Amino acid sequence: MRYSVVALLALSSTGCAYFNSMWTAERYAKDARQFERNGRMSEARSQWALAAAKAEGVVIRHPRSRWADDALTLQAEGLARSGACEDAGDAIARVRAGVKDQALRERAELADAECAVADGRPTQAEAALALPLASKDESRRSRAEYLAGQAAALRRDYGTAVTHFERSREAAALPARAGALLAAGRITDAAAALETVTAPQFETERADLLAQMAAAGGTTAGSAALDRLLVRGKRMPFQEQARLLIADADRHLARGDYDEAALRYRRAAQVAPALSNEAGMAAVGWPRISIARARQSSDLKPVEAELARLSAEPAGAAAAKNLLDLVRQSMRTAETPGAGFRVAELARDSLGAPALAGQLFLDVADRDTGSLYAPKALLAAMPLLPDRRDSIVAVLDARYAASPYTRAFHGEASVAYAAAEDSLARELGVQVARSSVTRVAARFQRPMPGPRGPQLDDAEVVTAPRRPVTRTPATPARDRPTAPERP
Repeated sequence: MRYSVVALLALSSTGCAYFNSMWTAERYAKDARQFERNGRMSEARSQWALAAAKAEGVVIRHPRSRWADDALTLQAEGLARSGACEDAGDAIARVRAGVKDQALRERAELADAECAVADGRPTQAEAALALPLASKDESRRSRAEYLAGQAAALRRDYGTAVTHFERSREAAALPARAGALLAAGRITDAAAALETVTAPQFETERADLLAQMAAAGGTTAGSAALDRLLVRGKRMPFQEQARLLIADADRHLARGDYDEAALRYRRAAQVAPALSNEAGMAAVGWPRISIARARQSSDLKPVEAELARLSAEPAGAAAAKNLLDLVRQSMRTAETPGAGFRVAELARDSLGAPALAGQLFLDVADRDTGSLYAPKALLAAMPLLPDRRDSIVAVLDARYAASPYTRAFHGEASVAYAAAEDSLARELGVQVARSSVTRVAARFQRPMPGPRGPQLDDAEVVTAPRRPVTRTPATPARDRPTAPERP
């Protein structure tokens, strides 16, 4: 009798431990789903990993228990949704081989599809989704539709992707549908879909979709979509509203729509919380527009004064100081052609002042007509001053007809091109990749120095030693031979 009691107590203890482990695994999974609904994906993956680990313990210790199949399925599910797909395959295969319950099999197939989509294998994902797409359970069917939409998008079948996303009730299906519509070129439908992406967890998706909208439909379409989204998303945080407006203004600025950019910066300044980073970025909007419009160094004088004022204010200090440093460097009088060339590059690549940069390149060519920099400076100025292209070409042909840069511009092969590039690189303090000196391609490209100046967010590197760079040549004329790119 005593032994029977001991056996019963041991069995009861084992049963309690098993039940507690399974309950804990399910709790982790429940928390993971809640985090996913709230857009907290990193925390969701952590909870899924905990659920998988706890479920695996149940599978190992109690392989013949009544809930062993549930634990094995949860292990596969947790591994897949935590991103550990390389470990999920075995558990998925075991479910397929030994589990009879329909619901558990559907969950395992969803896990397989999850990993296939993550790995960029749409065919495998669609094969795995056949069972859950026909599920009687609405939540699993909805998840399957979302994954099927992702698989179709991977195949670039955006029409099918949109259909699947429309059938899904997953929150993530809303921005996914808008993205598929944009990819399909259905700009109007995408704009309408974007208006529904107002949930707080989709801040990153909203910014990305608006950028895609502007790229696909033009900056005007992007601005209109943003305006409608701001009306619909009345509870959107003011800082996010300001960031979206600043990004929209930046797009207009890049396209030369200065008046519209000014309006968007002003609106961002109105909604940005005081002393926030967004308030500072909006405040430097006017100076950035003035810089973009500058045609000569003297035009930067009032900009310098305004930036100096903003640098003393808490909200605009960081953004204004970086820009002020770049402006002052661009206003310096260059003592050598090399220094002048660097200043012109700074104005073009870091300040975003095309007309000013073009004039500075012309000044380099005029200051020392015999300099190595002169013909290259003329070529660099050409795309920045399109209205003066013909006169620049005339000077190039008259003054530097024998230059390897002029010959490359006209599509003539020249072995001296590589040597000229390396000479300039050494004079600029740029490290030369020696392997490029011995390689001379048969085709040449119109030369143009590529971006070398710092951007606004890393202005402090201006005074650092020069680093190896890759020049980005200008777009060659149609059917012209191209020159080899220099490091």
